[in-house]
Amino acid sequence: MNPTVGIDSGRDTNATVLLSFLAVMAALMTYLALLDASYIAAGAVFEYPLDDPYIHMAMAEQMRAGGYGVNPGEYAAASSSPLYSVLLLPFAGDPMQRYMPLFWNCFGLIVAAFLWGRILVQAGFGASVFGAALALIGPVALNMMGLAFTGMEHILHVAASLAIVSGLLTFLDAGPDAGRIGKLLILGILLAPLLRLEGLALAILAALVVLFRGRVLGGALLLVLAVAPVAGFCYFLTTLGLDPLPSSVTAKLTNPEADGSLTGMIGARMQIILETRAQQVLAAFIAVGAVLLFVKPVWTSTRWPLLFAVGGAGVAHFLFGRFDWMDRYENYILVTMAAGLLAVAAGTKLRGLPLLVLAPILFAGYSYVPGVMEQYPPAGRAVRLQQAQMARLVQEHLKEPVAVNDLGWVAWRNPNYVLDLWGLANHEARALRLTDPHPGWADELVKAQGVNFAMLYGFWFDDAIGDEWVLLGQLKTTGPVDYLGSNFVDVYLTGPVDPAPYLTALADWKAGLPKGALFDFAEGFAQ
Repeated sequence: MNPTVGIDSGRDTNATVLLSFLAVMAALMTYLALLDASYIAAGAVFEYPLDDPYIHMAMAEQMRAGGYGVNPGEYAAASSSPLYSVLLLPFAGDPMQRYMPLFWNCFGLIVAAFLWGRILVQAGFGASVFGAALALIGPVALNMMGLAFTGMEHILHVAASLAIVSGLLTFLDAGPDAGRIGKLLILGILLAPLLRLEGLALAILAALVVLFRGRVLGGALLLVLAVAPVAGFCYFLTTLGLDPLPSSVTAKLTNPEADGSLTGMIGARMQIILETRAQQVLAAFIAVGAVLLFVKPVWTSTRWPLLFAVGGAGVAHFLFGRFDWMDRYENYILVTMAAGLLAVAAGTKLRGLPLLVLAPILFAGYSYVPGVMEQYPPAGRAVRLQQAQMARLVQEHLKEPVAVNDLGWVAWRNPNYVLDLWGLANHEARALRLTDPHPGWADELVKAQGVNFAMLYGFWFDDAIGDEWVLLGQLKTTGPVDYLGSNFVDVYLTGPVDPAPYLTALADWKAGLPKGALFDFAEGFAQ
């Protein structure tokens, strides 16, 4: 392998078309295989593998109606992405909206895979056997197809991050005097933080690269472009009486392993690395980046600032970022580091050095692909048997306010109030759960909102429920539920109300449960 360095992707159109085509085909074929397996597992029904896309769709419904949250007249930042719910505004309130996450994830997957192929050509691999192999292996090993399968905003974030890498590569290869700030770099720096707040690190570092390479005004404007929209979003939340960060972000920031100090946090991360495969993969990429720091030709190449940008973003995510839960939080930085490190290694003209970067890419494939193929397809079935059935109970049979700890399906296209006891859509619930979980705190909230019916993972709340709560029964989901909180959902009356109408509604609903979903009435309420 001896890649020709400095090939301009615009001049090598044939290589760009070939590698991007191979990357897109690899991503799409594996993605369609996941969709097909999920469709079959769910009983010939399309379903997302997570309940979360429905949170964004519920947010879009309220945004279209002039609100911001999941309940009319109640502000809440239940979505951690400033932009994703906006993208789901088409068809808001209509059943067709359900397919908008599918559309955006297909779009994001195609763009991300295309940019992966483009970066390989920019790096200098061209239409070589090694370049073709990287084009085919990269999207699969780095789990682009699995990320698109989630129905969330993460694959769009990957696409925006790769746009930054591609744009920086164009800028750096042109030299310090002729560096061109192209549209890809501008779009990536603007969109990455708006799609996921984690994108701020890479966007800011990329802007700093431009600034310190002599384009002071351009770099400063890129910094503003990265930070100002996010700052504006945070300010917007405060004008609604909310915290400056979305509830789903603050709810996930708590790290019980750390003692609150920086050294404690780093120590906790280093301890977890021995146990968590996702962090091991990122650590492998960071280690390769550290090795490149000691390769002298790296510093004589025009591309060394790219190592600063992607490596700095990788370290930031390792220390502060989220991992796991369908492998979606860390994926963007793995893809970003893979693309950036390949370009830096190829820029040294040292034969075989890109193979050093290939090692963590293959490690990522070994870590992710078997689990993706085994655990992802049944996930849609689990959501259909649990979350979709809870929504059907509330929206078709009860038609009244309800308390839950999983928000999405139940809130989407539901005109009645939904109290989120986990706190993504309710600031008070989140604050009580995280900072003051005294006995009966959930009972206080349901009484304040006039909610008589609750569906919860009971063991999540323990003594948070009230003494007057009555267990009516339990919904059980058979089969694997890797990405749900539990197989069991406890159904409660939360106060001294006549149970007869609720028992009738539950009996009618139970008769329509699909195979694999079971409901058992509690003792004394058998129908």
